Amino acid sequence: MSREEFDVAIIGGGVVGASLARELTRWRVRVVVLDRAAELPSGASRANSSMIHGGFDDSPNTLKARFCPEGNRMYHALKDELDFHLDECGSYVCAFDDKDMAHLEKLLVQGRANGVPGLEIVTRERLRGNEPNVSPDVKAALWSPTAAIVNNFEAVVAFMESAKINGAVLRLETRVTGLMLDDRGEVRGVETDRGPVYVPIVVNAAGVHSEEVASWAGEPDFHITPTRGEYFLLDRTAGDFVTSFLFACPSERGKGVTVARTAEGNLLAGPTATVQKDRDDTATTPEGLAQVLEGARRLVPNFPVNLNITTFAGVRANTDTGDFVIEALKAPRGFVNVAGIKSPGFTSAPAIAVHVAEMIRAELGDRASFEPNPHFVPERRGIPRFAELPMEERARLAREDPAWGQIVCRCETVTEAQVLEAIRRGARTVAAVKIWTRAGAGRCQGGFCCPRVAEILARELQIPLTEVTRHGGNSRLLLGGAKEFLLDEGRGEEARS
Repeated sequence: MSREEFDVAIIGGGVVGASLARELTRWRVRVVVLDRAAELPSGASRANSSMIHGGFDDSPNTLKARFCPEGNRMYHALKDELDFHLDECGSYVCAFDDKDMAHLEKLLVQGRANGVPGLEIVTRERLRGNEPNVSPDVKAALWSPTAAIVNNFEAVVAFMESAKINGAVLRLETRVTGLMLDDRGEVRGVETDRGPVYVPIVVNAAGVHSEEVASWAGEPDFHITPTRGEYFLLDRTAGDFVTSFLFACPSERGKGVTVARTAEGNLLAGPTATVQKDRDDTATTPEGLAQVLEGARRLVPNFPVNLNITTFAGVRANTDTGDFVIEALKAPRGFVNVAGIKSPGFTSAPAIAVHVAEMIRAELGDRASFEPNPHFVPERRGIPRFAELPMEERARLAREDPAWGQIVCRCETVTEAQVLEAIRRGARTVAAVKIWTRAGAGRCQGGFCCPRVAEILARELQIPLTEVTRHGGNSRLLLGGAKEFLLDEGRGEEARS
């Protein structure tokens, strides 16, 4: 095996790792992103509220207050440059009593101090004029016009694909197991389950696992508390139930349950905030979903839970610092923490990426060549969505390539051509095809299209159908044919007799 050498290794391919990888490719820096998942996004970047926050929630002079408003502005510019869906819907924080009203005033002052434009407290009548399904018990609301909701799957894919276009390397299904130091105690690489990667700069963007990764460099000065958030996702027929992002006033446990229309027109409600020890347990629970429903109905009394198509949960990285942890360690030199990036982490990610890239160049510029990359390409185009094309364009594409006329996913009107393009761009699992194309994201949640997607993956990757997985690893969809199963059972009976 040849020796793998890079200038910067990023542990974690979530929205922070992906946006940082793209930012670093503005220089002639060899970047590798290492992630244990079989497709991106995974972890908290996969399962979250998809909110692009306005920037009024966080105390001035914190990293959150610094990066959230700037990240918000960047998303509004990047949606066209990187071709992802962003619904510029705005948000309301709803007050139900005098205590909540006082909190709205605090958020208003705080938001203005953070540089958030357009904030105002609106009356119940104005709120319900725009959102008639909101509870009549709401007294007033803080309106933030720059808040938005993003397709978080598309955004992470877009950041990472842009990074790859500009020379970054992505290594999926690669678990980092340790840090390598040289005789001077400085970073010289990382150990992985696929062999060593030699690199003088390592960035820890490992989400809920960032405390463990940080411990390889010494005793970390922060602690991560895994916190699970559960959600309902409703069918698109419920999407017009609300048109903005609705919050209740936050509590000491967090921002609470929200109700919002997603960038794709579904209706979303969640999350809870359940502290747990397991950093990877994303199971939903009857208790958690009941809490979500209670919170959703407080904001929207007739919340149409009967239109639910799936539930899910994510685990976010709460830190005991109460803020993001962003630092280049003095020892071992070459190790950078970008940890505890919980809400508003998704919003802040592109601004964090700019800051961390500059920090690395300023403090560790002697460890790599940070010459500007004259060939940097800022634009990236996604796979065309057949469902959104004019009929004339659909007909033209189908005439030129019959695969455009073969519908694979009926719920989302995804064609075989889109699935093939996703595979060409790197999709290797059923879940990855769903992320790239939305095949399986509709009402039936893959009940009809999953077998067809698996068949196309097997054909194009030239692997047996039994080797196709949902999420990589052992998540195979099929264990074998009936004949082989019966033979195995027969051999088992012989062994038992």
